[in-house]
Amino acid sequence: MKRVLVLARTFGKYSKEPLELLQNNGFEIERREKVDADGLKGFEAVIVGVQRITREMLQNSSVKIIAKHGVGVDNIDLEAATELGIPVTVTPNANAVSVAELTIGFIFALSKKLIDLHNTLYQKRQFVSNVGLELHGKTLGIVGFGSIGKEVAKRALCLGMRVLVYDPYVEESMLRELKVERAELDELLRQSDFVSLHVPLNESTRHLIDREKLSLMKKTAYLINTARGGVVDEKALAEALKNGQIAGAALDVFDVEPLPPDSPFFDCPNVIMTPHVGAHTHEAILRMNMMAAESILDFFNGKIPKHVVNRGVITKLIEKGFSR
Repeated sequence: MKRVLVLARTFGKYSKEPLELLQNNGFEIERREKVDADGLKGFEAVIVGVQRITREMLQNSSVKIIAKHGVGVDNIDLEAATELGIPVTVTPNANAVSVAELTIGFIFALSKKLIDLHNTLYQKRQFVSNVGLELHGKTLGIVGFGSIGKEVAKRALCLGMRVLVYDPYVEESMLRELKVERAELDELLRQSDFVSLHVPLNESTRHLIDREKLSLMKKTAYLINTARGGVVDEKALAEALKNGQIAGAALDVFDVEPLPPDSPFFDCPNVIMTPHVGAHTHEAILRMNMMAAESILDFFNGKIPKHVVNRGVITKLIEKGFSR
């Protein structure tokens, strides 16, 4: 019986269906919260969320496949996995609607000052007024136009917003189809009333939004990050918030998670923070659960799983007799 280690905290939490899919096909499942360098020993497959998977862990194991519960693979040593012939799969589009809806929720909360108004009334019992913004006619800049960015754009357009997009890889036909405008990053930052980040974290995007880029934004503008914490220079952002260089921010992701108690963001009254819950809806979690489980099932049935991100292993799998 093949053993699957589950490190993703929400796998099988809200539905037994993904667990039963694996168990009914002969897999033994063990759940752990954390693992050390030897923690993968004795397992043929891993379903991982945010736990870091290192070269040492993989070399000390008999793992044959890693199924990422999500799309960001910056916590997995892809180079090591590829060298060892271990496919790493992701669950694209599973959480696109959920993260897009959180992004739009952030835009409403920032523009209407909903959190401040609630706290003042609920905690201080003070019935005060505040002046917010209408979203109609405002400009939303979307940095990264993958599945989540597209879903955000669709919703923003329904609200009557103008949408600018920075993504060097998106085709012009897609922009025309969705009726959004292409812009270079600097110009997008200068023009936008809201800037929303939807890029993966890699060497080219780390600290993409730094002190210089923040200085280009309007003083009345808001930054939203539901992508990865490392995309933003957090120190520079905290300074910009405290100095009133931008009006505010909404953050679901952070460089270090859980957020440490000495984070400078706790001293910023103009920030909204949530604990990386963008993909945490029942619907998105079930989709991610099932896609991760199906990837493992396909692999051990001799099929190349869908959505393998380290494409270099596919040739090796074909040579071993795997089918597409």
